[in-house]
Amino acid sequence: MAKIPEFMLKSLYVKGSLRSEGDGFEFQVNNRLGPARIIGARPLQVNRVPIPLEKCHFVHGQEQASFADVSPENSVLMRKGEALTVRVLDTPIRPGRQTLAISFVVKDLGPLNFSISDRIR
Repeated sequence: MAKIPEFMLKSLYVKGSLRSEGDGFEFQVNNRLGPARIIGARPLQVNRVPIPLEKCHFVHGQEQASFADVSPENSVLMRKGEALTVRVLDTPIRPGRQTLAISFVVKDLGPLNFSISDRIR
């Protein structure tokens, strides 16, 4: 499997997209690298605190998939140049700078892990 350097993975995160949303928060990733099929997700972490998979969702247009439901049989396709929103429910986030650790499993690439830091809008 190919190994993608973390600095390239960090470029997927849309800087400034972290914001409170209802009783949770959301942010965006934009696939600048090439088509990818997400076949799994690991717990998102905020400031080193893991969030249950059931509370995290991929949102693309009107479609939504819980991290817990993503699998090789129920994958999420990200085309090159497409933005995908990650929405976290029932998890308030405090104002200020936050560190997010993000980990997806991508077909033919395996686990992709990276961390970013951004300020909540």
